[in-house]
Amino acid sequence: MRNAIAKILTALAPIALAATAVAVAPQTASAATAAYRLTYARLPNGTSVPVRWNGCQTAITYKVNLAAVPTAQRATVLSETHAAVRQLAGATGFTFSYKGATTEVPQVGSSAGQSAEIIIAYTTPTKTNFYLAGNVLGVGGLSYYWSARTVNGATTYSVAAQRGWVVIDTPDMLRLTRAGLGTGARRTNLLLHELGHAVGLQHVSDTRQQMYPTLSSTSPQGYAISGDKIGLAKVGRGAGCINTQYLPLKDLS
Repeated sequence: MRNAIAKILTALAPIALAATAVAVAPQTASAATAAYRLTYARLPNGTSVPVRWNGCQTAITYKVNLAAVPTAQRATVLSETHAAVRQLAGATGFTFSYKGATTEVPQVGSSAGQSAEIIIAYTTPTKTNFYLAGNVLGVGGLSYYWSARTVNGATTYSVAAQRGWVVIDTPDMLRLTRAGLGTGARRTNLLLHELGHAVGLQHVSDTRQQMYPTLSSTSPQGYAISGDKIGLAKVGRGAGCINTQYLPLKDLS
């Protein structure tokens, strides 16, 4: 019997505001008209599988860092954050468990040390080494492990998301987006986009989807039924259990 384990860090492309020029992550030809795109892990045997959280996980834990939000607005922003997470829960079927405040600010490569499975940080560009320059309002992503187990010459693979993060340029968010639910450049839409990355979605070229890489007047209220929600269902609880027995990280629920 032989086991192999690898960890992959996936930092997905940032979201920007439509008012200025933005460099969009390259899209493959097959994705040119796709209404949703998933994150894939390429395994040593040449196959690719979607990266998703374990469908049998009791809950996905999250913490929120509000340090860069003015004190008078923290309750509102936290309420909006919980509302966005509830929308994500409804679209994926996962249970998300809030574990309180944190001072953590995600950095490139720091996810394994997080105190919750997803960290949402309202911060400033100087506090993180994720790219938040220019018109970029936020970055989201996830890290995952894959394991290979060979028994009697037969190799089986397991792949599971283990940590996720959302990093928001808070001064620009407060200056350039509106509060509350609705279409267009809303704080909640910004967060829903980045949370989509944290559970395994990538950018699409359909401007009617929340996972389009630019906030604009065409940004929907919440996740769009025609694409976003289809993708979230494919990486959600309904996709089934993942054997995480041989993966090193444990869930924090």
